[in-house]
Amino acid sequence: MGLNKIPRRRDPALALEQHTRMKLRTTRWLRLHVMLIAMLTLAGLWLGGALLRWAGFEALALRYALLLPLTYLLYLGLLRLWARMLLDDEPADGAFDVADVALDLADGVPVPARAFRSDMGGDFGGGGASGDFTDGAVESGLSAGGKTLGALADADEGIVIAIPLAVVIGIATLLAALLGVGVFALFGVDVLLAVAVEVALAALAGSFAYRRQREGWFGTAIGHTWRGALAMLVLGVALGWVIDHWLPAADSLPHAMKLLLQH
Repeated sequence: MGLNKIPRRRDPALALEQHTRMKLRTTRWLRLHVMLIAMLTLAGLWLGGALLRWAGFEALALRYALLLPLTYLLYLGLLRLWARMLLDDEPADGAFDVADVALDLADGVPVPARAFRSDMGGDFGGGGASGDFTDGAVESGLSAGGKTLGALADADEGIVIAIPLAVVIGIATLLAALLGVGVFALFGVDVLLAVAVEVALAALAGSFAYRRQREGWFGTAIGHTWRGALAMLVLGVALGWVIDHWLPAADSLPHAMKLLLQH
C-alpha cells in the first residue's frame, strides 16, 4: 500500500529573499546607489571633521579616532534608509508589495531559485553569502599600514631631503589602503542587498507573525562591515598620527597634501 507524498511547501522567507534579490538587481542600478551612499558618508565625515576642528580638536589622530566610529553609524543608518527606499519606490508596472509577494509564494507560485552573484564576487544562493574579498582587503590594508608606520618610525630625521619623500610615500600608502578597504570591505552591493532582504523579511514577519530567528538588518549590516570599519579606524588613526608627527602645521589632510607639494 503506497503512501501519497505530500509536497513540501517552500519556505516563504527563503523564497522572498530570493525574489527580493532578483527584483532589486533587475530594476535598480545598485552600484549607483552604493556610490551615492558612499558620497553621503564621506560628506558626513568631512562635515564632522570641520566641526571637531572648530571645537578645538587639533590632533588629526584624535579627530579620526572620534569621528570614524560616528561616521560608521551614519553609514549604517544610510544603509537602512536606502534599503527601505529601494523596497518602497518600485516602478508602477511591477509593484513590489511584500505582503502580496509572500502570499503568492506561500500558495506555491514558483520563484526562480538561481544563485545570485554579487558585484563583489560572492554568491547569494539561499543565505546570502558575502563577497570573498573582505578578509583579504582588510588584511592587505592593515599590513600595508603597519609596514608604512614601521618605515616612517625608522626614518632618520637628519636626512632633510628624505623626510618629505618618506612622508609622501607613507601618506600615499595609507590612503591607498584606506581606499582599498572602503571599496572591497565596507561599501558594496552585497551589503545593501543583505540589508534590503532583512528589511523585507521584517515586513513579512509583521504581516504574518512569522517567527524565525534572524539577525535583523542591523546585525546583518554589522556582520558584513565590522572588519572593514575596524580596519579603516586603525588606518585612519595611523594616517592622522603620521601627519601629526611629521607635519604638525597641517590641520587637515588636504592641508597636509598642500604642505607636501610645497617642498
